[in-house]
Amino acid sequence: MHEQLFFLPEIYQIMKERSLNQIPQAMCLVLFLLAVPFHTVNSQELPFPLHDDFDTAVPGELVINQDSLNGYKADFGLLCVLEDRGNPESRLLYLPLVKIHSLADEKADPVFLFEGGPGLSNLNLNNLPVWLLEHHDIIRVGYRGVDGSVSLSAPEIKQVVKALPEGLSEEGLKLIGKAYTESAQRLRNEGIRVEEYTIQNVVGDMEDARTALGYERINVSGGSFGGAVCYTYCMDYPASIHRAILSEAAFPFDIALAPPTYSDAQLERLSLLWKNDEDASKRSGDIAKTIQNVLTSLPQSWNGIPITEDKMRLMIYFGLYTKVTTAQVFDAFIAAETENDYSGLAFMAFYWNQVAEGFNWGDMVAKSLPTRVSTLEEINDILDRGNSIIGSPLAEMAWGPVQFSEWPIKTSSAPDRTKSSLVETLFIYGSQESASQAKEEFLPKFDRGQLVVFENLGHMDIGGDQAEASQYMESRFFFSGVVDKSKFVESEANPVSFAPKVTFQDMAKQYIQQQNSE
Repeated sequence: MHEQLFFLPEIYQIMKERSLNQIPQAMCLVLFLLAVPFHTVNSQELPFPLHDDFDTAVPGELVINQDSLNGYKADFGLLCVLEDRGNPESRLLYLPLVKIHSLADEKADPVFLFEGGPGLSNLNLNNLPVWLLEHHDIIRVGYRGVDGSVSLSAPEIKQVVKALPEGLSEEGLKLIGKAYTESAQRLRNEGIRVEEYTIQNVVGDMEDARTALGYERINVSGGSFGGAVCYTYCMDYPASIHRAILSEAAFPFDIALAPPTYSDAQLERLSLLWKNDEDASKRSGDIAKTIQNVLTSLPQSWNGIPITEDKMRLMIYFGLYTKVTTAQVFDAFIAAETENDYSGLAFMAFYWNQVAEGFNWGDMVAKSLPTRVSTLEEINDILDRGNSIIGSPLAEMAWGPVQFSEWPIKTSSAPDRTKSSLVETLFIYGSQESASQAKEEFLPKFDRGQLVVFENLGHMDIGGDQAEASQYMESRFFFSGVVDKSKFVESEANPVSFAPKVTFQDMAKQYIQQQNSE
């Protein structure tokens, strides 16, 4: 239900190069979401094998080069899998694989890591939970469609998404839907069976990797879209998995189709915290009302940067993913309302194009649309914004074009909601509203499932807020199955700081100053 995209470091480097290096990394974590594969199979920096290193490539074969990574022994592999896993005559795909070896003499079951997305890489080697190496090998296998020999890159979709001033209007969604169709047709003309790039086949690739590496069983860990991969793995291959951690998990059913009530509940909770903050409430008596007022009176541009309501709704939605960016978003709207300063909002609008640039849009569509379990009528009802302040803009962008597109989907790829699992599983969520669907619908499918719900954490705050405590809880669960929250410190009554150390207005003005000086 909830989408997610995980941080990769390129956006931070880009901003440093633009003399914005004082921007805290936590802010870059979510709002900009710009992510491209950090290391791919073609990387010249890491010693991945090449296709020529296969004597006679067959499905399931793995070629490995042994080396090191950040001081740890590491294997860099290339895994051969079938594009159509049900057809032995199908074309072969080559997926990069990285195994970081544990320091232990006697190792516990390894941990396979799954990043967010879809449309993003699973080879972020700058985002490794090294604390797990005390007992476990860590494995990353590239996602088909993003990493490896075949990419579903879809510039047709990207160009439309970036160019449309109001991309979530009916006309905009029709154009995006048309781009879906054109992309699929081009990819199929190139010999790529786009209907085979599903979550189920991703999981099949991971199972091939497990077998090729010689592991009897593994642990899995994933956040958001990575949680959907974990969920599917637990259902399709339960005997292969020992324990699983799903953090702020999406689920492989109508993925990303969150209703407006989800963002409404977030804003309502944050608005109550705002009103209880003496300094914040002096700036605005009702932050939700401030956002609503500003959205209805946006200027067309600031310093040549177009500002549109749809881009603002998208970036507010993403901004709520962390406490840091929430404060920056709220501050930018107050500056617009009280000081007529729209520079912070312009900065948000400007970076929407950078966000769009970072996605592999064909992969995002290919892995999202086959998860549909709702009818088109039900989807339209879910997407109805009604009186919601921001609605559910990411869901609108992902699912709104479906009725106007002809993206091919195999009937057999429809997800099965009747399955259950005996895998020991830990679900972790940052707020009650984000945990609601898991508690009601998915936790009951795990006979050995446990749930941890925090208060007032954004979608991407999990693991970063009280990091040592999170690492301890994760390590103990994977090693012993115990959920130990003893290291966490109780939050204060109002745990969200609404006073950003660096504002979007500052960033915008520094960017303009930098551009003018070049």
